[in-house]
Amino acid sequence: MSVRVADLMRGRLQNNAVKFMPGTRDGLMVNGGGFQGKTETACDAAASFEDLWRDVHRQLLPGQTPGTRDLFVPVAYCRLPVRAAPKALCKTILDVYGDPHPNTLDDLIRAVRDAIRDHNTTALLIDDVTRLRLHREDDQDTLDLIRELMDLNVTLVLIGVDIPRSGLLRSAYVDPRTKQWVFPEVKQGRSHNDAASTQTERRFDLVDLDPFDYSTPAGITAFLDHLAGIEDQLRLFRSFEGMLTTGAMPEYLFRRTRGIVGLLRRLIEDGCTEAITNGEEQLTPELLARTSIHLGDLADLDPDAGEIPEIPQNVRPPQEKKTSRKKPRNTVFDDHGERPAADG
Repeated sequence: MSVRVADLMRGRLQNNAVKFMPGTRDGLMVNGGGFQGKTETACDAAASFEDLWRDVHRQLLPGQTPGTRDLFVPVAYCRLPVRAAPKALCKTILDVYGDPHPNTLDDLIRAVRDAIRDHNTTALLIDDVTRLRLHREDDQDTLDLIRELMDLNVTLVLIGVDIPRSGLLRSAYVDPRTKQWVFPEVKQGRSHNDAASTQTERRFDLVDLDPFDYSTPAGITAFLDHLAGIEDQLRLFRSFEGMLTTGAMPEYLFRRTRGIVGLLRRLIEDGCTEAITNGEEQLTPELLARTSIHLGDLADLDPDAGEIPEIPQNVRPPQEKKTSRKKPRNTVFDDHGERPAADG
């Protein structure tokens, strides 16, 4: 799943980067549950694109100057504030470039547009976009601002939890020809909208990053391949081949995490810490049963936006099947035939 999302994202960024005609660039929405690895997958794909794009422009760019900020920023990443507002989003984007914050909203938006142009930013990643609550006017204006940024020849990548049911696509529709989500032109709101006269539509592809599935052979195979990759990276003294992929361990790990990548990582990491501490030096269902899944500091997460997943509780480890040994039959009264006559 991560490979599919990463390939689609890299392809979209590369295709849009070599377009020089005027018009908006098709964007991308990465949808999935909390702790599903959306941010990690998107940032890894964006980093690969940035390495490629820097190599392409290396001969055209000036050399690095110690003590100065980088003038060429092909990829910018930011998180939407919990209390979304156009001013808050503008300040978050400007912090990426280290630029100062003007006082008024119009000056803030103008500074953001200038920063994206001046730094030749090709891709703008906005995480936690489902924090927007479209029943609030500030949130509607923030979404309008995000859509307006597509006029800057920048590819927008919006990352969020359960985007289809978040309300962000309420005014959008699926183009039957391109199968893309189309947002109508901004018609209202207080946001600075100097590109409304272009009447161009904003288009997004929606790609899902789902948890692992354990109900089909293909899903089980993918989950086992993921566990095998984790197992190759573990350095426990008593680890063995198939420690995570054989027996009842895969099914137990799935029941503990419901196939969510982030929960699986936390469980295995904390389990390894416990195994090293008590000297067992290997992972077993019994050891993992004593290991709780701790998600760490959740202060910067919004539970109302689905950013904190539900952790399965009271999952018992698999029990070994006891082989019942039948009591041998009493043969005292069995008839073994006539006794042979004694020799005279």
